[in-house]
Amino acid sequence: MSSQPQSIPSASPETPAMASRGKIVMMAVIAGAVITNVYCTQPILPLIRASLGVDLATVDLVAGAALLGFATGLALLLPLGDRFDRRKLVLGQIAVAAGFGVAAAVSPGIWSLVAASFGLGMVSCVPQQLVPFAAVMSLPAERGRSVGTVVSGIMVGILLGRTISGAVGAAYGWRAVYGLEAAFMVPVWIAAALLLPRGVPSTDLSYGRLLASLWPLARDHRPIRESMMVQALLWACFNAFWVNLAALLANGPWHLGSAWAGGFGIIGAAGALAASFGGRAADRLGSRSVIGASIGIVTLAYVLLAGADTSLALLVIGVIVLDIGVQSGLVSNQTRAFAVDPKAQGRINSLYMTATFSGGALGVIASGWLMTRFGWHGVVALGIALGLAAAAIHRFGTPSRSKA
Repeated sequence: MSSQPQSIPSASPETPAMASRGKIVMMAVIAGAVITNVYCTQPILPLIRASLGVDLATVDLVAGAALLGFATGLALLLPLGDRFDRRKLVLGQIAVAAGFGVAAAVSPGIWSLVAASFGLGMVSCVPQQLVPFAAVMSLPAERGRSVGTVVSGIMVGILLGRTISGAVGAAYGWRAVYGLEAAFMVPVWIAAALLLPRGVPSTDLSYGRLLASLWPLARDHRPIRESMMVQALLWACFNAFWVNLAALLANGPWHLGSAWAGGFGIIGAAGALAASFGGRAADRLGSRSVIGASIGIVTLAYVLLAGADTSLALLVIGVIVLDIGVQSGLVSNQTRAFAVDPKAQGRINSLYMTATFSGGALGVIASGWLMTRFGWHGVVALGIALGLAAAAIHRFGTPSRSKA
């Protein structure tokens, strides 16, 4: 199958009209707001640990459950975007997310919190309902830019959400963080209801046949498979760092609290802007070239982070470099996968993001175990190993002469 980008049909009864730049930006804002539900936990893990009296490996399951829930939502809910009105799906999921936020805030113990975190993550796959919106509603020459804009919104939401979570948790406790997330979903729902266009289904397949069609897509299209594997490894690198940052700052030579851990989200947000540039670079240079560079940048970041337990300067530089690499890889891998079939954007995105966030969840769980037993350098060793594995998949996959 050709991996070269295919043109998206012009507007018709079966395809939505091209979106304005302002609407794409608003999609990015909504996506960034909802994704905070998944990542608000990470800076406040030490607070949850102290409050509920559990160890580091156990409390990391709260963050891992959110990512596994997100991956489950991607697998089970995202394909519905090809069959039904994505706008209705988005509004329904935001409403349910508010309910799970309340459940997390009042959780009496660690396992009820893990369950609420899983549910909150599952319905918070809204951002990835919006990415196919942006791709389908953009001209082929602007597809990477539009995807990059929405992904930038997601990444800024992840990173700045950590900042707010850390500050709120330090001031009012970890339960207040979940309560704030639940309340925040109300204005987000209103904004989505007012601003999102009606989604136009691209298939009449039943839900069962939609799910059944996922495997042939991955089996028959090498660019999709490679994008899934590479980004799963890069996302594992990303989450392995961020889930252990609070513990590093609290237990290292600085003895800094959750507000400081959240504050690093502002530093990381600078790297998140790379998502937009990565999308433009993928349009001009070909996605494989950008993917290769992203893998190298992520691996370099972990080399720098090897000294992060003794040097704040290396920690800051490593955060920026890591986020640049991961964000660029996220957009270029996604753009490459989307180019396979413009009429299967929801299902392709389901495959791609399910793999991505499953990798992230495994990175959280594995790094928590390594942090407990080997300290920070165990996490660094994991990050470098994952980067080298991604490089091997990229190098020995599709021949290097292909730009797709």
